[in-house]
Amino acid sequence: MRIAVSILVGAVLFLFGLFISVMALTSNTWAFADGTISNTGIVAVFLLIPVWATVFFRHKWPWVPFIAGALLAAGWGDAFLLLIGLFHLVVRGSKRQAIIASAVASVLVIGATVRMCLAPAQLNPFAILFLPDPEQMTNLDSPAPPADALLAITLVTIAAAVIGLGISLGVGALLRRTRRMKAVETIAARQTQRNDSLSAELARQSERELLARELHDTLSHRLSVISLHSGALEVGSKNDADVASTASALRQEAHASLEDLRHLVGGVREGTLANAGSQKEASTPPSLASMRSIPQLVASVQSTGTIIRPSVVIQDVESASAVLDRAVYRIVQESLTNAMKHAPGAPVTLEVAVSADLGAHIVIDNPLPPPTNRFQPPNPSLAEVAPGIPPYPTSSPRVGSSNPTGRWELSSTGSGAGLEGIRERVVMLEGEVFIGVRDGSFVVDAKIPPFTHRS
Repeated sequence: MRIAVSILVGAVLFLFGLFISVMALTSNTWAFADGTISNTGIVAVFLLIPVWATVFFRHKWPWVPFIAGALLAAGWGDAFLLLIGLFHLVVRGSKRQAIIASAVASVLVIGATVRMCLAPAQLNPFAILFLPDPEQMTNLDSPAPPADALLAITLVTIAAAVIGLGISLGVGALLRRTRRMKAVETIAARQTQRNDSLSAELARQSERELLARELHDTLSHRLSVISLHSGALEVGSKNDADVASTASALRQEAHASLEDLRHLVGGVREGTLANAGSQKEASTPPSLASMRSIPQLVASVQSTGTIIRPSVVIQDVESASAVLDRAVYRIVQESLTNAMKHAPGAPVTLEVAVSADLGAHIVIDNPLPPPTNRFQPPNPSLAEVAPGIPPYPTSSPRVGSSNPTGRWELSSTGSGAGLEGIRERVVMLEGEVFIGVRDGSFVVDAKIPPFTHRS
C-alpha cells in the first residue's frame, strides 16, 4: 500500500508538473513563433518528459529532482520541480544537505521571480489569468495590459514564489522535526526497556548473591567438619582396614561435595547454571558435575560396598551443551543415590550411552529387595547375589554395624525431590523419562534427543 500510494502521488506530480513546465515555456520567445509553438518548443516539451521522470526518485535520491528542477528554474523560471526536490531534501537529507539545498533553492526562486516581474507581461505565465485576449501571450507586438493588470500579475508571481518556497521549507522542516521526534521516542522506548531489563537483572543478581551466601554459609561449614573428622578417623584407625577405608571414602566424598558446593555457589552468583550454550570451560575439574566424572562417581559409590555393573559409552562430550553435560551426570548421581537409600545392598545395573547423533540414553535399575533384607548389606557367604552378578567383593568396606538389627534409616530422608528433579531435567531437554517398577526392578529410563555435532 505504501509503495502504491508513492507511485500514485509520483504519477500525479509528473502529469501536473509537466503541464506547469509546458505553460512556463511561454516565458521563452524561442519556443513560440507568431503566437504558436515552434519546432524548438516541441523538442523542449519532449525533453521535459525525462526531466520530470526524476520526480519518481524523490524519496530515495532527492538530489536528482532537485538538480533537474534547478536547471529548469535557471533556464526559464520553472521552479516547481526544484521545490519538490527541496521539500524531500529538507525532510530526509542531513542537516548540512538541507541547509545547502535551502540556500540554493531560495536564490534560484528569488532570481526567477525577479526576472518574471521585470520581463514583459506577455512572457509571464501568470499573465494568461489577466490578459483579455490569450493570443497576446508571447506576442511582444501586442499592446501592454493596463496598470492594474500588471500589478495583479506581479503580485500573483511574488505570491506563488513565496507560497511555494514557504511550503517546501516550512512543511519540510515540520515533517523533519516530527520524524526526528519519532526516532527519539523510539530510542527512548528502547532505552527504557533496556533499563527495565537491567533493573530486573540486578534484582536477580541480588537474589543469586543472597542464595549463594546462604548455600555457602549453611553447607560449607558442615561439610568441612565432616571432612576433618573423617580424616582424623582415617588416621586413627590404621589397625582397622575396614574403618580406615570407610573413613577414606567418607573424606573423599566430603571433599568432592565441597568442590561441587564451590562450583554451585559460583554458578549461582554468576547465573551460569542454566546456560544452555554450546561452549563450556575446558578446565572443569573432574570432581564437578560432568559426563567425564561418571567413572569417578561410579567408583565412589562402589567404595561404599554397593555392587554396580556399569556400561558407559560416551562420545562427543565437547559438542554437548553445559546443561546436557550436567543433566546426564545428575541423573546418574541421583539414581545411584536413590538406589543406595531405598535398596541398600541391592546390585545396580548402570547403562549410559551418549553421542551427538543418537542423543543420550540412561538406564539405571536395581532389584526390589525383600522387606527383611531392606537395610542389610549383602551376605558375603553367598556365591552370587543374583544370576550373572558376581559376589559381594570382600575387599570393599562394610558400611555400618554387622549387627543384624542395625539399620540405616536413609529412606526416611527422601522426599521425592530427586526423582522430580530427574523429570524436570529431562523435560527441559525435550526428552522422555520412565521412573517406576518394571519386571520386579526399580528402573530409571531417560532418553534425551540428539544434539548438534561440532568438529
